[in-house]
Amino acid sequence: MTQQWYTIGSFTFPASWGAIIASFILTFLFLYFWNRKASDWYSNSIFTFLLVWKLSVIVVDFQTVMEHPITILYFHGGTIGYWLGLIAALTYIFVKKVDHPSITIISWMVTVLVYEAALQMLHHHYLLAGIQVLLNVLILVFFIKKTGDPGSDIWAGQLLVMFTLVQLFLSAFIGGFEFNVTAWTYLIMMTYFIFLLKVRRKHNE
Repeated sequence: MTQQWYTIGSFTFPASWGAIIASFILTFLFLYFWNRKASDWYSNSIFTFLLVWKLSVIVVDFQTVMEHPITILYFHGGTIGYWLGLIAALTYIFVKKVDHPSITIISWMVTVLVYEAALQMLHHHYLLAGIQVLLNVLILVFFIKKTGDPGSDIWAGQLLVMFTLVQLFLSAFIGGFEFNVTAWTYLIMMTYFIFLLKVRRKHNE
């Protein structure tokens, strides 16, 4: 997919950044009205991610930062910083035991739902955006309904896998499948949440 760029005043940014910001803000608002506790840890984990990603430039380009400290304000850690930020956010969620895994999965699903919809619309793929929203909302609603049922952890894992495969399939449909940062993020998050579900199940036993 060819990256689209947008300009607001003197600030130019890629469509992916706009989609990420939209996903963080709208997911926080959804959680704020749906589950206030979830919105608290969600905002903390996002802040952790952004802070580590931004400051990771110190690790990625230590020499330049030492010579010109002000570069911290203008640069970030790039792809390496992104992964460090993600690890920090996931560690925060695990150590703090912020919520039942099902709630964290719902938060992740909403984040992805908004991100994918916003990204496709910013790239003017309106039909694909509509299809993704429809499929993702159906899976999300079914997931929420199943969270209170017996054996919900098993359902959660299966629906999470289905949700992840839908994102990968639709992305491959328009631009061809490749193991880019987004694809790896989806797979890593799926694995992480399945791990949390297993830890929860063992704890309950």
